[in-house]
Amino acid sequence: MTADVSIAALERQRDQVLNVAPAGMLTHSLKVGIYGTGFLGRWTVEFLRSLGIEPTGCFDGNTARHGEVFCGLPISSPKDIGSTDLDLILITARHSVQQVAAVISPSGIPWCSMDAWYVARHFDAFIDAHALMADDHSRLTLRAVMMAMLTGDHAPLEEVLERDQYFCLPRFAGAAKEIYVDAGAYVGDSVERFIWANAGVFQKIYAFEPSPRQFDALEARGRRLRQEWALDEDVIQLNRAGLGDQAAIMAGATASGQLQSMSLHPSSEGDVVTVSLDEYLAGAPATFIKADVEGMEMALLAGAAKTIAVCRPKLAICVYHYPSDLPAISGYIRSLVPDYKFALRHHSPQLMETVLYCWVD
Repeated sequence: MTADVSIAALERQRDQVLNVAPAGMLTHSLKVGIYGTGFLGRWTVEFLRSLGIEPTGCFDGNTARHGEVFCGLPISSPKDIGSTDLDLILITARHSVQQVAAVISPSGIPWCSMDAWYVARHFDAFIDAHALMADDHSRLTLRAVMMAMLTGDHAPLEEVLERDQYFCLPRFAGAAKEIYVDAGAYVGDSVERFIWANAGVFQKIYAFEPSPRQFDALEARGRRLRQEWALDEDVIQLNRAGLGDQAAIMAGATASGQLQSMSLHPSSEGDVVTVSLDEYLAGAPATFIKADVEGMEMALLAGAAKTIAVCRPKLAICVYHYPSDLPAISGYIRSLVPDYKFALRHHSPQLMETVLYCWVD
């Protein structure tokens, strides 16, 4: 590997981050701004508020958004950064950290990516997750992801990138009587790849997709797959719903399929139903659960806790949506089934598509 992603290199990079934004620096009196008003920006505002810190600035390079309100904050132009008295700007545009940094730097205001600050502040939790990994390549992959989060440089990710997401490990393909749960089935691409990975031999597929347009595409693909593979109608069960920790209604599915605030009162056609997997299966088994649910992975796992504890299915869980995902999700899964073994693979040249694979021998 060209990039140095040793533990020592990670510790040096952590210390550089903490020189800019020390772990104890975020206090109630600190004036913090965020740059980026997307998925991670929303999480960052909520995270800061959970610490009792109210962000005082919000910036985005998209001129169409200037003047809008984001999480209660007016969105300003990056040109306004120099006229503020902010103590720190957290970059939440994780795919363009270095470009955004070049915009902020002339102001002289200290900056740090939210990914970097979170890893630096919770470094020991990531090292604990590192110790859980069952093989050297998983540990290498985790260190590469950590380095990319700490630096904003995606080069280490290119060196650990693997194809065949969800089915790249031998034990995750080829089981003849698999009962597969696809949470976040999108347009059915992972359903189809599951069928190919198992040569069309499986017991059941339960696919969940809450977004209307994507579900329509999933249904169309389901019809094609049943015909092409000569499958019985009921072996692929498609559900226009999301999986969470309870039966509820999610308000405001976005065009990308990401779900926003919880509400029990649907107010638009974009509102979608969520259900817990334990409630849905009602004691029926599952042998393989795949989850890419736009940041709701922890809620999904909580709602599937009984199924996981009893059936001990293979798990392929995305751990890239939030900076906290990898240590939090691996720790929670181990608390449910201490016998789980863990592997980590990364399936994108960017900070996305990192998957935690779990199984019991």
